[in-house]
Amino acid sequence: MYSVEPDGAGSRPWPRRRTWPWWVLIAAAVGVILGVPSWRAALTGGQAGSANAQQTAPAAAYGPASPAAQNPVQVAAAGTQPAGALPSGYTMTSFGPLGPVDREFLTKVRQAGLWEGPAGTMAQSRAADEKVKEVGKQLATDHKGLDQQVRQVSAQLGVPLPDKPSDEQQGWLNEMNAATSGEQFDDVFSNRLRAAHGKVFALVSQIRSGTRNELVRTFAQTAVNVVMKHMTLLESIGNVNFGALPEPVSGAAPAKKSNATPAFALQPDAVWAIAGVAVAIGAFAAFRIFRGSRGSRHRTTY
Repeated sequence: MYSVEPDGAGSRPWPRRRTWPWWVLIAAAVGVILGVPSWRAALTGGQAGSANAQQTAPAAAYGPASPAAQNPVQVAAAGTQPAGALPSGYTMTSFGPLGPVDREFLTKVRQAGLWEGPAGTMAQSRAADEKVKEVGKQLATDHKGLDQQVRQVSAQLGVPLPDKPSDEQQGWLNEMNAATSGEQFDDVFSNRLRAAHGKVFALVSQIRSGTRNELVRTFAQTAVNVVMKHMTLLESIGNVNFGALPEPVSGAAPAKKSNATPAFALQPDAVWAIAGVAVAIGAFAAFRIFRGSRGSRHRTTY
């Protein structure tokens, strides 16, 4: 009795114990998993770089096209002159670009002196507390000097200034003048002036950190020092109601949600790669089974 098998029916593509094709498939799968994200990044990197270049091109010329759309204070560029056309509302001076917020700063400082100086003078005769009289005298003296400086700076930059306080500021002066007692005057004086200094300090400090005009920057440093000094003096009186002051607000922009996939997360491309390798392995295994069963049907036994 002997067996006859069709040519090649009982042969194998490789010996049973040789497992190198499986390792090849595994290595290919790993290579695809690691390589697909890199290939995709290489293909899209050029487009992303071109888009980023287009977005940053206006800023390279002269900051944002519309300063008010992002921040009321311009980004500082000390020691350099901007290239290209100025944004709307800006003028070029011998001290650098002058923007709308720079002009607003000079206007606010001028108006502050137009009511805080008279308030300090009024305190010297109306206050009940000697400390309030001392603080009032110091404020009147400081604002006299600050007013001279702001008028000089504004003249050099060609910025027109108001000659009277705002309606709100005039209302505060009227409120002090209408106080029926020295104690009431002390309370109105301390709280109105402290709140006003805190409000203007926000603008002054932003101008100091961001203006592109050298002369405005130098004057803003003086204004920062004066405002800080006055806030400290007013608080030293001892009757400032801090609970009535505006609460601080974070100036930080909300964090943007990152579109990047965490390192430990499975990439969509990798999922497709694994699925493809699995299909290939399944097809190969099915082929082996089919070939083995076909070979057994062709085997003849005598």
